[in-house]
Amino acid sequence: MRGYLGLALFWVGAVYLILTHPFLPGWAFGLLLAVLLLGLEHRYRIPGMLESGVLLFGWGVGAALADATGLFSLKLVGVGAALFALGWARGEDGLRYLGAALVVAGGLVGLFEVGAAPWVAILLVAAGIWLLLRGGEPGGEDPELERRFRRLLAWRRQKAEALGLRVDEVLPDALLPELARARDREAIEKALGPEREAWVEELAALLLEAQRVL
Repeated sequence: MRGYLGLALFWVGAVYLILTHPFLPGWAFGLLLAVLLLGLEHRYRIPGMLESGVLLFGWGVGAALADATGLFSLKLVGVGAALFALGWARGEDGLRYLGAALVVAGGLVGLFEVGAAPWVAILLVAAGIWLLLRGGEPGGEDPELERRFRRLLAWRRQKAEALGLRVDEVLPDALLPELARARDREAIEKALGPEREAWVEELAALLLEAQRVL
């Protein structure tokens, strides 16, 4: 209960400082408070602190760019990009979709802000169709590899929560593709190395079971 009350009080003070910006620009307060939260989260692991820090950081970056360019839609893009990155790191589709929606909304507002010509919208439509078609080509993204990768992300998040660690302390991002491609226990053991050998059996069951099901 105290954690939620603390976050509420923090946000009241943070929003006031950002809106009134008595000594610094609002985006500078946002970035400073984000760094403070992320630093504290690294040490204390309080629920909601990471999400708050990511939101403030994304908004701060977007607001700084907005001040420099005059495009206030970049604030929305910054928040969306931060949420998308957090969702990707955690393997949470809900956060990824929300982040992507905010980026799209920010992009749309940005088009109105600059008074873009119709041909810009036509180019965007064409680029979107091209990417969609490429995603559907045989030999494009491997659905099986994607499913294994998602399983790994979900396992890593659960393990981090259970051990009170950051997700990258459980499995670094660079290790995930190699594990997702592993087709036998030996490959998994080699990828994990001696420092994570305690998880070989657990991950072998997770990944090789997914392979048998598919």
